[in-house]
Amino acid sequence: MKKYAGISQGCLYGLVYILLVFLPVMFPVDARSTEEADRPEEKVARMADDTAKVNLLLKLGEQYCSFDNDKALMYLQEAYTISLAEDYTEGIGKSLMWQGRVYYYKSSFRMSDNYLDKAEKYLELSGDPEALAFWHMAKAFNLKLTGDYANAIEMFQKAVELSKQTDNKRITATSNLEMGKTLLDRDEVEKAMKYFNETLSLVRAIGDKVLIANALSAIAYAFNAQGQPDSSLYYAGEALKIRTELKMERHIASSEKTIGDILIKTGRYAEAEKSLRHALAIYERLNEKTGAVVTNLSLAGLMNRQGKPEGLKLAERTLQKAKEINNPNLLSFVYNKLSEIYAYHNDYQKAYEYRKKYEVLKDSLFTSEKERMMAEVETKFQMERKDRDIALLKEKSQAEKNRNNLLIALLIVFLVVIFLLFAMFRYKSTAFLRQQKLLEQEKIIHAQENEIHEKENQLLQEQLESKNRELASKALEMIRMNETISEIIDQLEEFNKDGDVNPKMVRSVKKMIRDLETHSKENIWNEFNKIFKNIHSDFYTKLLNVCPELTATEIKTAALLKLNLTTKEIAAITFKSESGIKTTRYRLRKKLGLSGDDKLVPFLIQI
Repeated sequence: MKKYAGISQGCLYGLVYILLVFLPVMFPVDARSTEEADRPEEKVARMADDTAKVNLLLKLGEQYCSFDNDKALMYLQEAYTISLAEDYTEGIGKSLMWQGRVYYYKSSFRMSDNYLDKAEKYLELSGDPEALAFWHMAKAFNLKLTGDYANAIEMFQKAVELSKQTDNKRITATSNLEMGKTLLDRDEVEKAMKYFNETLSLVRAIGDKVLIANALSAIAYAFNAQGQPDSSLYYAGEALKIRTELKMERHIASSEKTIGDILIKTGRYAEAEKSLRHALAIYERLNEKTGAVVTNLSLAGLMNRQGKPEGLKLAERTLQKAKEINNPNLLSFVYNKLSEIYAYHNDYQKAYEYRKKYEVLKDSLFTSEKERMMAEVETKFQMERKDRDIALLKEKSQAEKNRNNLLIALLIVFLVVIFLLFAMFRYKSTAFLRQQKLLEQEKIIHAQENEIHEKENQLLQEQLESKNRELASKALEMIRMNETISEIIDQLEEFNKDGDVNPKMVRSVKKMIRDLETHSKENIWNEFNKIFKNIHSDFYTKLLNVCPELTATEIKTAALLKLNLTTKEIAAITFKSESGIKTTRYRLRKKLGLSGDDKLVPFLIQI
């Protein structure tokens, strides 16, 4: 327990590296031109107060978070105010979380914790796993500062779990990297190196230069802790190249500080001082107090090794700066460094005083840690007991609520059934009435259709009778015409019998008689047949279907019989004798399979 709660000598040295490296990790700010930076600021000034404006304000707050704290706070506080007015839960949570990050960079760690704690419930309500993952990571950074490594690792692990839900590899990599750094602070170098190498492989796969630089820097710390300065310098230099390329000032300062400390160990004091002063200039420009303190301590130690008395003065001034930050862990680290510096100058009294302050503060931190842990255990116990009581009350309340819900549900079901029965009765009644009405309308329509059909049949019958009369009239006309032609032929034949007639004239008259008989028969029959087909269009087809063996003469006779003409009339029309017509009628009855002559005409009329 003491190993995790207390601050060992190795942990104190490790703390220096934490203070410089856990700075903006997830969302570094690249150098931008004034024109590019002004665009979103101009845009947000013209926007109405809504969620879209909140989201843009949050982006601006993130952008300025690590290098212009006051501007970042201005945007984030405006986002918080609008989010409250709009009841925008996600905006409230994120604005509080990022304000906590700004105070973290301002080295106001208590304020940072307050804002992060306020943000937690709103982020949980919003249900955004990525925002929650970042919150756990930010909270873990603060816990590392106070030396609460166990809870810091737990927070980082939770951040990894949440980041995997959204496949955010940057948060996953950063959290794994920080867990490795925490293990390094606890002198577990081999375990830490495993995390660093895994993280480096992951960030190289996704091509994130910022995280690649962070991983390289962490590996440099690990090699330095193992006493391998050359390897440490190589990895720190590679990290510095990337950070310089990306113009990441805070990270550049961190790399320069690391390189300076390594160079001090190797005795390359001039190069070390150059790196440390470069780092200090950046920290002072960014108003990064913690970074400035640890860098000044390294410079004081360097001056001490070079035998420069101003190193002691610088160390004392740095102590006053550390007291202003109000970070017990940092102050403990400063006391320990001052003790080492005075011991190097053989001022053992001063060294003892600072060592004593270091021990007292260390014991105080250890006691505070124990009290905090005991208080946490007691709080957890009380909360668990309270949670059990609440859970029991909730169960009872839920059971009562379930019973009430069941009664309400049964009542609703009963009312629904009544309503459905009523609706069904109404529907059936309406349907029955509609059906009755439809039946009545169908009867009326059917009667009207029958009446129309009868009128149409009557009209067709009348038209048929009219056409039959027309056809009969045509037949009579043909008879009269044939009779006239026959009389003409008879007169011509009488003319030929006269002996005084010229033989040539006789031949001409005979030819005239033949032509007259032939053309008259054909023209009269063609005209009659044309009218007959118009009236009885399918008679011939039906007749041939009954008896396909009928001759043309039999078909003509059948057509004239259908008109109910007598044998004499048919003979007159066809220029045949009555005996010939009777013979044709006999053959026709026989082919049609009829027994008597009286059945032939009715049969043909029906076709």
